[in-house]
Amino acid sequence: MIQFHDFGIDIQTYTDRGKENDFPDVNQCPHCLSRRPLHRHGYYQRYALTAEGEYRLWIARYRCQECRKTVSVLPSFLLPYVQYTPSVIWQAVKAWLETPRRGAKTKQVGFPTKGVILFYVRRFFRNLPRLHHVAARRWGIIGPVGNARTERAVWWMQILEGRGVGSIIQDLWANERWHLFAD
Repeated sequence: MIQFHDFGIDIQTYTDRGKENDFPDVNQCPHCLSRRPLHRHGYYQRYALTAEGEYRLWIARYRCQECRKTVSVLPSFLLPYVQYTPSVIWQAVKAWLETPRRGAKTKQVGFPTKGVILFYVRRFFRNLPRLHHVAARRWGIIGPVGNARTERAVWWMQILEGRGVGSIIQDLWANERWHLFAD
């Protein structure tokens, strides 16, 4: 299982500190709900890709002494199972959706590649009905239903930006076990 933690530092500082980051104590198992503190079980490395470069990060793992399951604590600037940071994906998808449809040749895409952007645009489109349902149920936000898919996507992006994309993604992951760019 994955939990987010805001380390209060940027990705470069997190990378520089490595295993010396101020990793949190996990005092309750999210699997069995035992209130016995979890034991730091080790670390694993993963990549994070930003517009500035590639980072190799240490992620702390914890193990419950009751149920023996593990929990990984991700920095809040990452997404589960995704190498690109949420800000890179968000900005690329937003730019793609807000570009007037004059053909793919007019779209100058630098980072990530056009193929990667389209991959996340498709995922965002696929998750729109789910987002619509969760937003109505959890936050009382009713989005447009009859508009074109791209118009709905842009509308949702504007709404989510106003509420804080990072916190929305973390909330969706913690409570619904998916996020806007998940499969």
